[in-house]
Amino acid sequence: MRYGAIDIGSNSVRLLVGDLVGDDPWSAPFESVARAGEPCRLGRGLHESGRIAEDLAERAAAIAHEFARRARSLGAVHVVAGATAALRSAANGAEAAERISSRSGVTVRVLSGDEEARLVYKAVVLGLGGRSRSSQCVVFDLGGGSTEVVSGVGSLAGRWTSLPFGAVSIHERALPGDPPDEATIEAARDVISRELMHGCAQLPERSTLLAGVGGTVTVLASLDRGLTDYDPALLEGWYIERSRAQTLIDRIVRLSHEDRRQLPIMGEGRADIIGAGALVVEALMHRFQAPGLVTSTQGLRYGLVRLAAEEWLAGRPTDNR
Repeated sequence: MRYGAIDIGSNSVRLLVGDLVGDDPWSAPFESVARAGEPCRLGRGLHESGRIAEDLAERAAAIAHEFARRARSLGAVHVVAGATAALRSAANGAEAAERISSRSGVTVRVLSGDEEARLVYKAVVLGLGGRSRSSQCVVFDLGGGSTEVVSGVGSLAGRWTSLPFGAVSIHERALPGDPPDEATIEAARDVISRELMHGCAQLPERSTLLAGVGGTVTVLASLDRGLTDYDPALLEGWYIERSRAQTLIDRIVRLSHEDRRQLPIMGEGRADIIGAGALVVEALMHRFQAPGLVTSTQGLRYGLVRLAAEEWLAGRPTDNR
């Protein structure tokens, strides 16, 4: 059976359509039919104003409308849409969610931090397979406005936290300059470290396996592999040893916006925020004493598509309007 998922994040809106076979959507193999993503920067200016800008909500609605149409045209029997930090924290988040729902024909669920974290954790462990299903894992999803961090053993998620920052918000709050000078970079590191240490206080001191999801992680992995085009098949499970990751982070954060744009793998709307995202990855590797970073391409939308299957099979697909 074919299902669809739309992930409405603080930096971009993403689509996933694919097939699941079997009666257990949380163990069945998944075959992707279509993936897409469009930048919308829904969380731009949110830290200062506390609200989603009208034009950004309209752009997110237009993208979600097109993605829902595409999912249905490909034969998806049920589509689930989930929104994360931007709509969760904005004073007008419910209003923006209703606008996107009305335009797309799919009810947008504003996910709690707990729901987002557990969906991401399950999706990542299922996607990585192998030793991740029996290891002590820490999974993080570095978004634009928040970073979800979840510890667990195998597919069983345990403690989690939602850190109140992501690549967009750190860029806006703490990393001005093009390129930023050394004092600015160190100040941004301090901001990230303080909030991360506080937010992750209840999580394990170290992990056997640290896996990351998000555009920053896939850019780092693509550069490490020398790729010129995004290819999830070549990135899923790719391991970046810590010293290599540090070299990449040091390089990226010190580049100008224009120099970042010239990197062969840099997607539209990411060049300005990738330095901030790289510093968050650096802090997470340090916090969990990780010898390296495992790349996952199967983030929230992969959890949402399995949730769509679960609802369909249970006879309760109530969200399509």
